[in-house]
Amino acid sequence: MNHIKLVIGIPTAGKVYMGFAYSLVGMVSKLAAQGCSTLPEATIECSMDVIESSVIHTNREKIVDRAIKAKRTHLMFVDDDMVFEPQVLEIMLGRRQPVVAVNYLIKSSENPDFVAVGLDGKRVKTTEKSTGLIPVAYTGFGVSLFDLEVFKKVPQPWFQPTFVKKTCEYTTEDNPCYKKIREAGFNVYLDQDASKLVSHVGNHAWKWTQMEKK
Repeated sequence: MNHIKLVIGIPTAGKVYMGFAYSLVGMVSKLAAQGCSTLPEATIECSMDVIESSVIHTNREKIVDRAIKAKRTHLMFVDDDMVFEPQVLEIMLGRRQPVVAVNYLIKSSENPDFVAVGLDGKRVKTTEKSTGLIPVAYTGFGVSLFDLEVFKKVPQPWFQPTFVKKTCEYTTEDNPCYKKIREAGFNVYLDQDASKLVSHVGNHAWKWTQMEKK
């Protein structure tokens, strides 16, 4: 039987939404109620790590570094502006892939779109018919699961944004990180089933069903 040493990593600026807190309690409670075994062939030992600062890529860097030093086997990022159903963890762990993440809407009232980008460079949609895993170039870290062997094989810095001279802007930390991961030989998988269980929270919750009307 496999034994998974999971750390739930929360990079935060210090304030969280009630929806996030409720989601986190629900997921951890579900895990505990199952006797730390979400799958027949695996037991789960779960811990949590929170790093607070205004620099999110530094928070992520430290969370991964500490997880590796603590000899954990897996890391699940859950960002404090995400709301999710309790079963999202077991679905993503059940995929048994080194990198599994979800799709969700970018927080934009005028031009909402999905955060995930496919290998063809186009935005990936999540619809009622979407299911299973698909390889992507990158997506957000909002709810994402990693086998820590991935980061052991990718040199630091893992989360360094890239400067785009043409637009005089920095990228987010997810795109360059996933690029390094793919260059190291790992697939980045988008879980369409888990994606339907999350919302991106701001002034309101951006959920995949919004795009069904377009």
